[in-house]
Amino acid sequence: MLPDRKVALKNYRELKLRKKAFIYSLLIPGLGQFLTGRRITGIAFLTFFLFPFYYLYLIGFSLNYGTISLLLSQSILYFLQAWDALKSAKRETSPCEDFCPAKVNIPAFMGKCEEGDVEGAWGIFSIYSPFPFTLGEICHAPCEEKCGILPERPLKIREVHRELGKTFNQEIEVKNRTPFFPLTNKKVAVIGGGIAGITAAYYLASTGIQVDLFEKEKELGGTLNFIPEFKLDKKLFKKEIALATSFNCIRIFTEKEVKSIPKTYDAVIIAVGSQKEKQLKIPTHGTPNIIYPLSFLKNPPHPLTSKKIVIIGAGDTAFDVARLAVRSGAEAIVFYRSDESSMKAQKKEISAAIKEGVKIYTDCQPERIENNTIFFSCGKVTFDYLVPAIGFEKDEKLIKKLQSSHPNAVLAGDAENGMSNAALASYSGKLAAYKVLKMLNLHSRAWFTVDVKGRKPARAQGKNVFLVSESSLCQHCGEKVRS
Repeated sequence: MLPDRKVALKNYRELKLRKKAFIYSLLIPGLGQFLTGRRITGIAFLTFFLFPFYYLYLIGFSLNYGTISLLLSQSILYFLQAWDALKSAKRETSPCEDFCPAKVNIPAFMGKCEEGDVEGAWGIFSIYSPFPFTLGEICHAPCEEKCGILPERPLKIREVHRELGKTFNQEIEVKNRTPFFPLTNKKVAVIGGGIAGITAAYYLASTGIQVDLFEKEKELGGTLNFIPEFKLDKKLFKKEIALATSFNCIRIFTEKEVKSIPKTYDAVIIAVGSQKEKQLKIPTHGTPNIIYPLSFLKNPPHPLTSKKIVIIGAGDTAFDVARLAVRSGAEAIVFYRSDESSMKAQKKEISAAIKEGVKIYTDCQPERIENNTIFFSCGKVTFDYLVPAIGFEKDEKLIKKLQSSHPNAVLAGDAENGMSNAALASYSGKLAAYKVLKMLNLHSRAWFTVDVKGRKPARAQGKNVFLVSESSLCQHCGEKVRS
């Protein structure tokens, strides 16, 4: 049994307990909190609810504005305590997880890593995303910027879950498996096989829903397939995809572009991404060699040796192109219209590109192109190939058409948020899956909505020295629990 199944069944029992606590709290205020082990909270609710009625009994009941106000306030308290019993205790979150795009409970999986429990750590991570390795490779890690445990550097959170995902995936064999819960008669279509679509399909299929996953390209993975091999280990990336889609209630249709959705589906998740490359809109004369970034990354011109590649833009994609070019023997020059501080690429990507020989010019606005010469506000340069990596945008017409073709359509990933990042796309896919479960009245199976309460182990142990030692530095800032 894989650890995500164990976590799912445990969390399902927690959801059932909360539902039971909700019913009990409707019978006697505070009883639901008692059932879930929150005795002080339960006593407080019962006391605050009953005392005003005892006070009315002492002074004598009479119908007036004061009595009506008191009854109304007690009614509000009655429903609030029932809602509290259903939602259970709230945990104080740590700064790192507050800024995590995927909302991962970082202290919880770090605690398992410190214990040397790789399977347990992966199981906890699966509550938030099925891609610990992939996100560890490419996430821009805002969590680390908020970690203040060490004076000289942040904890290497991203590298920890990267190593966790790598270790786990290298040790397991992906096999076809059954969902965590009995199959339902519900059927959902997921349009788009990127991170958001795969994440949504994973969570939906795990609950027993029949999922059809459609992807217009030859393989799943979306725009991450275009990331160079030196930046993302494609073998392990594909293995994470295979594991996430290993449920026997998922059917995968590649090279299948969906333009309308049959009503035979109970719901649909639209996760088509932002794959429309923004076009360079400046005066152009002649026939310059312009190649847009996805085409360049997918099929680089050959040979590139001694060629001059000019890249416009300063996002991660621009530097992927630049680094791939210099590694292929070309000269790569990046031009950016603003200053260095507003570059969207990760700092580590910019530093790596500079070390590899990429030249960067800032405050250079493109003005016009004449044959294979481009003129900027800062000067001109002749190129062999020009790559405008100026961003991506949603295909609004396609999204609206898909939305209008089905009454129960939910957006996910870049189709909802515009061009973002893999971690946010995964979180969006998870939220979309939950929306569909609520829509189909199956939210009681939403095991991935139950947060876990991590703890710092008594002692560090385990075979993987890096996982254990780095995780042991985590002080579990969000360990306390509020009632």
